[in-house]
Amino acid sequence: MKRFAIKEYGAARDVFEEIQAESRELTENHVRVTIQAFAINPYDISVRKGAMKAVRSLKFPYVLGNDGAGIVTEVAEDVTNVRAGDRVVVHAVGGTYGEELVLPAHKVAKLPEKMTWQQAAGLVTTGITAYNILNHLLSLKPTDVVMVEGASGGVGSLLVQLLKEKGNKVLASASKRNEDLLRKLGVDAFVAYDQEDPGEVFKNQADVVIDATKGARGIDAGVKIMKENGTFVALNTLPSEEQRIKKGDYLHFGPSKDYSDQEAFDALLTMFEKDALAIEIAEVLPFELASVITAHERLEGHPPAGKIIIARTNN
Repeated sequence: MKRFAIKEYGAARDVFEEIQAESRELTENHVRVTIQAFAINPYDISVRKGAMKAVRSLKFPYVLGNDGAGIVTEVAEDVTNVRAGDRVVVHAVGGTYGEELVLPAHKVAKLPEKMTWQQAAGLVTTGITAYNILNHLLSLKPTDVVMVEGASGGVGSLLVQLLKEKGNKVLASASKRNEDLLRKLGVDAFVAYDQEDPGEVFKNQADVVIDATKGARGIDAGVKIMKENGTFVALNTLPSEEQRIKKGDYLHFGPSKDYSDQEAFDALLTMFEKDALAIEIAEVLPFELASVITAHERLEGHPPAGKIIIARTNN
């Protein structure tokens, strides 16, 4: 089967290669999925460049990818949540950049009939992250005002929608070009960071600030926006001691084995079925090596809002 792997750390154009791999044996509590679409995440960029090697060592050639969608082709005898022929969303430890994947059954969930492969692949890490921040890391009250920095990004746009579902007032920042998108998603107030300083516009207005910006660019503004004794959540880098000019809780979000993928998938897919969740897709590229390289290079720049998806089909 065809897979898109990196042979070493480095620039996308230098290290990606197409390889042929043998199908993995199906073991207890696992399923085999033919991948129809997979998403490219900022985390993939970090791993490929070697930024994560201090905490995660790789054996090359290595196949990246955590987010995908496809068709179950085989299940172990003890698997009961899906069966062969089911359309599923996939949250893997790695390996979605390819034609086939074997993974634990609790890491897949059946798709609603109206969800496309691209939408499913685009939901995974961003949706699970947004869900776990709001339902496990934080204990939000309905009266809490929440600021989402980087609100047009994959995680940010889903945070906005989940917060509105909970009934919270949502403040948001993003580039001016993404204002219409965020207004459509229901933000209560918006500031374009490329025209104004969000820290001054929303100063001392948020009980909770979530910095979902690329490269943690929202730290200084976010601390200004946070109320005294509020909560600051960082997806990337926490404010330094010098940047913590206010008392409050400064929390870093990261994946945890205590968080259930099935719980998150159930909530997210139910919202999608009710037409209460939109998944923004920036671009869909063909299922080939050149597309993977292109997607990595675009994501390293300043891509438009939404996910970049590699897909076999347009459905």
